[in-house]
Amino acid sequence: MQPSRRHVLAGSSALALTGLSALLSACGRSSGGAAAATAGSPGAAGRPQDGAAFPVTVQHKYGSTTITAAPQRVVCVGLLEQDSLLALGVVPVAVTSWLGAAKGEIYPWAKPKLGDAPLPEVLDSQKLNIEQIATLRPDLIVAIYSDLKQSDYAKLSKLAPTIAAPKGHVDWGTPWDETAQLIADALGKHDEGAQLVASVKGDLAAAKKSHPQFVGKTAVVATPYEGAYIYGPSDIRSQVQHALGFTFPAKFEDIGGKTFGGSISAERTKEIDFDVVVWLDSPANVKSKLGGLYEQTKAFREGRTIYVPSAIGDSKKASTYASAFSMVTPLSIPWVLKRYVPQLAAAVDGKTSTKVAIIHE
Repeated sequence: MQPSRRHVLAGSSALALTGLSALLSACGRSSGGAAAATAGSPGAAGRPQDGAAFPVTVQHKYGSTTITAAPQRVVCVGLLEQDSLLALGVVPVAVTSWLGAAKGEIYPWAKPKLGDAPLPEVLDSQKLNIEQIATLRPDLIVAIYSDLKQSDYAKLSKLAPTIAAPKGHVDWGTPWDETAQLIADALGKHDEGAQLVASVKGDLAAAKKSHPQFVGKTAVVATPYEGAYIYGPSDIRSQVQHALGFTFPAKFEDIGGKTFGGSISAERTKEIDFDVVVWLDSPANVKSKLGGLYEQTKAFREGRTIYVPSAIGDSKKASTYASAFSMVTPLSIPWVLKRYVPQLAAAVDGKTSTKVAIIHE
């Protein structure tokens, strides 16, 4: 992962990303580039049905991957796929370190799904250790929320069937629902995955319906980094805003080009002035890092700002809420909505007297 991305994926003051290694052994082989399953067969068009006999075949940006039996030892090379696995009844044997705010990168919203199973091994995100992964004997490797290169995909595929991000998305930009469905398909649980996605989309739709004041309002998520870093429309946080009815500001639609976001100079901070502005940092850090320029915007003066610090006050204790905000998954989204929707409602109510709470948990 590029050093710059380690900071902005979770906010400039977020805990360091770690972990990209251990997996499981070759209980199968990726077909990387082989033809998809024939129509009508299990896994046709990458859409295996629950109860269908393996093998199943799924499609992704590096071709197609065939899984010959129900995976038992799954390793997450991506940063957040463990939530979808747990939601579908599979406990990964290894995950990749990202936020570091929970043991085993299993957070409160996902912990009940772990049951009595041991926490997964946590891998180092800064180096893809093929040898270490091999010793873990994987039968499925999942690398969707990642910037996996084709050369590394080829290496991993020699160990076990490997799933990369689907076509058509920037690195770190696969929508949460596509991630969940792709994982479900690889597990031979297409219908269960579809039900999971539909349930969470129902939660988002219900929040949007009950807050019509959100619809059409502009909202952006940013963090102080090399000036002000703006998470673009392809970023998973921005995708949640869109699902709630907000629109991404047109002036920054091309920010970062083919990435999930990009920085503007600190001098341009006053351009970050929309109906809602979410900062992944504390008020004090935003002010000091950007020279107080954001405090000159209408969004700040009119109380349309939400702060999501990565640490709780002076305690430096990692914020569970900040972790959930960045880790957009079928398990984290319902947990976040209970806290985030009231913040959004307070930000857009048009009353300067309404204070937007900073969540300390």
